[in-house]
Amino acid sequence: MMLLIALAVMMTATIAVHLGLPQTISNVVSRVCKCHKCLSFWVTLAVLLLIGCNIIIAAMLSLAMAYMSNWFGMILV
Repeated sequence: MMLLIALAVMMTATIAVHLGLPQTISNVVSRVCKCHKCLSFWVTLAVLLLIGCNIIIAAMLSLAMAYMSNWFGMILV
C-alpha cells in the first residue's frame, strides 16, 4: 500500500512540474509575501481555520486584520 502511495505522489509531482504548477505557486506566494495586507489576510485566515473557527467569521476577521495591518505598519514606521 505504501508503495502505491509513494508511486502516486511521485507521478503527481512529476506531472505538476511538467505543467509548471510549482513555479506558478511560488510566483503567487512571492507576491503575497511582498504585501503586508495580503500576508496578514492569508496568515490570519489560515490560523483561524486551523483552530476550528467558522469560515465566515474567519474571513471577516481576516479582512479586518488586513485593514488594521495598515495602521500597525504606520506605527512601525
